[in-house]
Amino acid sequence: MQIQWPEHKALRDWARLQGWPTPWFNFEAAFLAKMFESSVNFARAVTESGIEIHIPRQEYTLATKKLQELDALYDERSPSGQPVGWGTLVEELREIRRAVEAGVAVQVEGGPSLRTWQGFYSWAHGRYHMLEDGYDNWIGDDHA
Repeated sequence: MQIQWPEHKALRDWARLQGWPTPWFNFEAAFLAKMFESSVNFARAVTESGIEIHIPRQEYTLATKKLQELDALYDERSPSGQPVGWGTLVEELREIRRAVEAGVAVQVEGGPSLRTWQGFYSWAHGRYHMLEDGYDNWIGDDHA
């Protein structure tokens, strides 16, 4: 589960208006405890407070059609022979990598099941090997 927190003061003010605890220390833990205390509290927090809860899927199948789209991005070249789709490809591969890192088992249709960062990297590097040497932004770097 991933939690995206809204602005801290706004969340604290919202919790105070609900009569929820707003301790100075461990506010987020207290907020979550109150939010998960009942289905009513959970629904109210998710719809009104600005907090976002992301629960990743346990499994995802990377379909053949999507693989063909990724392959087309890898193969696309400008008239001068320069790759033109690699930026988009790297972003797509980063999304797959993030899913694997979040614990989602990604089944490549007709291929391996990606369950670890190393498994993802081995598959991605084997399929799109020129990216590592030929493109500045790397699939493992979210800061590029």
